[in-house]
Amino acid sequence: MKEMNCLQYCINGMSDRLFSFAKTKEGKALLAAFKKLIVIRENQIKELLIAYNSYFMVAAAMQLKGMPQHPRAMIEFMASEEFSALHAELVKTVEDNYPLLMSCLDRKQKRKLDSLFE
Repeated sequence: MKEMNCLQYCINGMSDRLFSFAKTKEGKALLAAFKKLIVIRENQIKELLIAYNSYFMVAAAMQLKGMPQHPRAMIEFMASEEFSALHAELVKTVEDNYPLLMSCLDRKQKRKLDSLFE
């Protein structure tokens, strides 16, 4: 297994998979919440990137720890210090590298991302 830092992980996620996530039940719920709670488009996109990467990072971390993949175990993991550290690093990575992450998308993907919040 290849080791990857948080920035590499986020860069790898900057693809059409982001839009596939946005179409899921969870993604649609997050988009609706971000539209209502956050008025600045850039901040809406940042929160989506954080949520998108968190979703898959939690699943991967739970799998590596051998935890069952059910809602209760996920809630327990998300209440842990380990998750808090992962989440803090992810938030910092997205905040500090937002222009770089956005540069990974082509013009069409950027328009599509923007349209998710209209």
